[in-house]
Amino acid sequence: MSDPALVPIDSMMIPRFSQPATFFRTPWLEPTADVDIALIGVPFDFQSNRAGARHGPAQIREMSRLVRRFNANGGESPFDICTVADLGDAPVIPIDITRSVQLIIQFVRSLSERGLTTVSAGGDHGVTYPVLKGLAPKEPVGMVHFDAHVDTYHDAWGDLYNHGTLLRRCVEEGLIDPRRTVSVGIRGSRFTLDDRDYHRDNGMRLISFDEFEELGRAKVIEEIRRVVGDGPTYVTFDIDALDAGYCMGTGSPEPGGMTMRDAQVVLRGLAGLDIIAGDVCEVSPPLDPTNHTALNGANIMFELLCLVAPGVAKRKMAQGAMADAAK
Repeated sequence: MSDPALVPIDSMMIPRFSQPATFFRTPWLEPTADVDIALIGVPFDFQSNRAGARHGPAQIREMSRLVRRFNANGGESPFDICTVADLGDAPVIPIDITRSVQLIIQFVRSLSERGLTTVSAGGDHGVTYPVLKGLAPKEPVGMVHFDAHVDTYHDAWGDLYNHGTLLRRCVEEGLIDPRRTVSVGIRGSRFTLDDRDYHRDNGMRLISFDEFEELGRAKVIEEIRRVVGDGPTYVTFDIDALDAGYCMGTGSPEPGGMTMRDAQVVLRGLAGLDIIAGDVCEVSPPLDPTNHTALNGANIMFELLCLVAPGVAKRKMAQGAMADAAK
């Protein structure tokens, strides 16, 4: 059960336009707080072209005022089965990639070592690597990777840590199991024709958006569930998996992609999997003064929270039962 002191502000009592913005109007606590799920921002740009995702966490917080307590599909609210709070942002140094990566890893690890799980808002997609490394899984986990781009490049201008290299780094460092990894929505124009070979050569499943349309949502959900199986799985959602009409405020918008409804249906179809953590990335508010992109980012972050919370609550209950049995 959740702590009554750690529930979101009641928007029927305190208007949503009042009080400082936090993720989903949850309490803002210090990173040392003891909660089940830490909602965190990772405000860093690796982006070399259309930058601005460093401002994503702040604007996702603002737009998350519009998200209510319960998922549209019903079920228990994540705030009723887990203690959830906004634990602020990972520290970063805007001009230093190497030090920022280490700071993000250390910040997330300080949470995971105390048993907290995370649902994160980037930053651009390069932040997924240090977040997952900070979570320090005991064995490689599965990954569901929503994106318009493959993110398996070796480097960018000689730098191994970039918003286009995260999947390769995660495979190389044993953070994810390539055989339990699926990329969904790939469709962007390509620098080279061999850019999808890394998926094939390492046993990762790639569902292009052409295949997404051919299969339909239900079959895509079925295929994702087949690939990741019953093991622990991380979900990362690059906002540019959506069609550019839903996310012009991003570094690399691509036409011809998922609708927001596609995203909601597919994410909700992952309920019951062992989702250990997740993130939404690449929301760049300076590129979208309407805040449409940030609103969609906030709603995707909420869907991720709804996926993560049941597993956290289940593990917490199992630990409690084991403690009682040991008495």
